[in-house]
Amino acid sequence: MICPKRTAELLELHLESLKDKDPAWEIAVSKIAGRGVFTTRKLKRGDIIFRDIPILIGLAARQEDTLNSCSICFKVLPDTKFMCRQGCALPVCSVCAKKKQHKDECALLKSWEPIEPDVANSVIIRLICVARAINLSKEQRDLIYCLQANLDNNHRTEVRNAAKCFNKFPTDKKLIELMNRTVAVLRTNGFDETADRTNDNQEFFYRALFPLFAIVNHDCVPNSYYMFEDKTNYMVLRASIDLPEGTEITTTYTKLFTGNIARHLFLKMKKNFTCKCPRCSDPTEKGAFISAVYCRDTNCSGLAVPEVTGLPHPNWNCLECKQKSTHAQMIKAQDFASGAINAKINSHSLKSLIIYLNEKSDSFIPNSNYVIIDAKLQVIARLSKSMEDCAQESAGVKAKYCQDILDIMDKLGLGDCVMRKYLEIEKAK
Repeated sequence: MICPKRTAELLELHLESLKDKDPAWEIAVSKIAGRGVFTTRKLKRGDIIFRDIPILIGLAARQEDTLNSCSICFKVLPDTKFMCRQGCALPVCSVCAKKKQHKDECALLKSWEPIEPDVANSVIIRLICVARAINLSKEQRDLIYCLQANLDNNHRTEVRNAAKCFNKFPTDKKLIELMNRTVAVLRTNGFDETADRTNDNQEFFYRALFPLFAIVNHDCVPNSYYMFEDKTNYMVLRASIDLPEGTEITTTYTKLFTGNIARHLFLKMKKNFTCKCPRCSDPTEKGAFISAVYCRDTNCSGLAVPEVTGLPHPNWNCLECKQKSTHAQMIKAQDFASGAINAKINSHSLKSLIIYLNEKSDSFIPNSNYVIIDAKLQVIARLSKSMEDCAQESAGVKAKYCQDILDIMDKLGLGDCVMRKYLEIEKAK
């Protein structure tokens, strides 16, 4: 394990410009995973735990219609003539083209000789976030090496693909290793254009690495939540509940309303660890029953939940009659309801989806199931924009669905968070 003391020293240097003389956090050994971030004093719900500065940030360039943004200030540019005139293959505005940062990056990429310097290439635009590690100070590069990096078989792919876009891509082993390591760190704990409400994220349109936040460990019921400052792109982490001094700060790497099985699989495959938090260790998920389906015995009205084994297809147990069933047997009703919901969504008839959720879905799976929660979130999002074809049926529907999900959040023990604020606002409209 990398020394928490050295990590803290590098983080203090990184955050020096914020001038926080009495930080509410410290780095220490964690029972969850190696090291973590802990409170240094008692914090109340909503208090700021820390602000973090991105050590690396760049355009996500995930979609073709987002390539005409300045690589420095991220401002959207006209549809034509937005590429750097010096031939570095980066989009840049006229103001940022004169800045030292762009001049340095322009010189670097030009020395690699882009094959098509006048064409917006998403591979090159995404690479610039990684390549910016080359121009960091020694202490900043050391900080990147202090962060967790899952070095799987694919972490070198991005740099290899980028090399094909240049005639003279560098071959220096240390330089390539730095970029590959940076890719691995970004993939493990970085941000990459997140806009998924069910994951409790504030929308974030860039690729970035926040080093202090990268050390915050995971819990499926996190005790903190984050937002971003629009002008600076700094991260602000707040306490979602009251936190005593010495509490480890946690965030979530998964969607809030995903069941135990799916969360276990995601964390194992994408993050390379098995979560053992209280929610994961409880088949009822703290009484929220997000994974639950009805018992397959027609004479029983109980709920069945998957066993906590970490396996992709565990057995299920009915909490009422204690009947044990296979995964294949129990998942049929959920798949049927999911298919019916998707058919309503694809038909673009919000009215028929609401009728199904209100009158039919509970015949197959309980309203606490994550399939129903996700469908209700989609209804809320669509009703917040337009009444569509269901003006009469929508009266009170959005408020009810918001309250349904808020009740489940309370059962999980979720405090303040982006999702809660979103639902409370929509409920009040």
